[in-house]
Amino acid sequence: MMIVSAALGYLVARYGLVNAPGISKSTLLILVLLFVPIFLLVVALHELGHAIAGVLVNFDFKMYVVGPFMWNKEQGAWKFNWNKNVNIAGGLVLCLPTSTQNLNKRFCAFALGGPLASLLLAALCFLVAQLFTFEIARASVPLQVLKSSLYVLSVFSFIIFLVTIIPMHTGGFSSDGARALRFLKGGDAARFEVLLLKLITQSAAGTRPRLLNLDEMKEARVLADKLAAPYGIYLHSYFHQAAWDRGEIDLSEQHLLDYIIGADKIPAGIRNAVWLDASFFYAVAKKNIMEADKYWSQFKATAMIPKAQVFATEAALYYEKHEYEMAKPKIAAALSELPNMMDKGIALALQERLILMQASMEHS
Repeated sequence: MMIVSAALGYLVARYGLVNAPGISKSTLLILVLLFVPIFLLVVALHELGHAIAGVLVNFDFKMYVVGPFMWNKEQGAWKFNWNKNVNIAGGLVLCLPTSTQNLNKRFCAFALGGPLASLLLAALCFLVAQLFTFEIARASVPLQVLKSSLYVLSVFSFIIFLVTIIPMHTGGFSSDGARALRFLKGGDAARFEVLLLKLITQSAAGTRPRLLNLDEMKEARVLADKLAAPYGIYLHSYFHQAAWDRGEIDLSEQHLLDYIIGADKIPAGIRNAVWLDASFFYAVAKKNIMEADKYWSQFKATAMIPKAQVFATEAALYYEKHEYEMAKPKIAAALSELPNMMDKGIALALQERLILMQASMEHS
């Protein structure tokens, strides 16, 4: 990529900014100041390409992250939050399928939406810059900045196109091109990803954990072990929730412990969900306040963690300590936040546990 970047830089200097030595110091200073905003704009449009592609294949657009900016859709309305999670600061779009039909083709289109948007932006900015026929050295500072910025936008966007379209894998993650190619080729890797996506889709659509397809979950686990798939760690969460929802507490605990053991494979910002799940489980299912407090002490709230689960865990901790007056408002807050949870299936199980806790306090 360093070689590609150098080559692109040469082409821009040779064919675009032919009078670069004539750029004023003021223009250069402004371009330096615009470097980060321009880069964020390029990332924003790349991610927007994913979002548009997702909407076109009937995905539900849920989250949009660019650098320090984050927007979440809650009950049909978009809400802004500051993103404090460096793991997703490079840009993220979350779109959830509303059905499980043709997931291979639909996710292939979703994956390619970002690179296509970057390529179109690169071409558009370069062509518009070419329309300005004035010599930069003789132009005013605003015109110098405008033309130069268009070239910089074009270069950045084309680099992001190349980086994301080339099929490659690094740090357990795949580029957009690699994911699209995997979906098109089929095989075990594609089958595992489709099974995981079906699981996420069904749970997000409101299927309770105990009603999830256990055979497909087991098949996904076998494939995850066979492929050493990094996303296989998330299956433990679904197995844990499904067993708990069926009333199989010991089995649920074992899956939870497997989830905890593999937590170091999960990005730090999302890893907090593991500690939250563990704290809530040990408080509610095992009545073990020491274990619940241990995991709660490791938890740190982030914008990625549903508020309903945070309030519910706080309520459970107060409840087990018989601090009912502290627990009651936390239960009310958790219940009010349930509609904002992306995972509607988990929300149903959580609602039931909160209502039981609430009823128990009223009769105590």
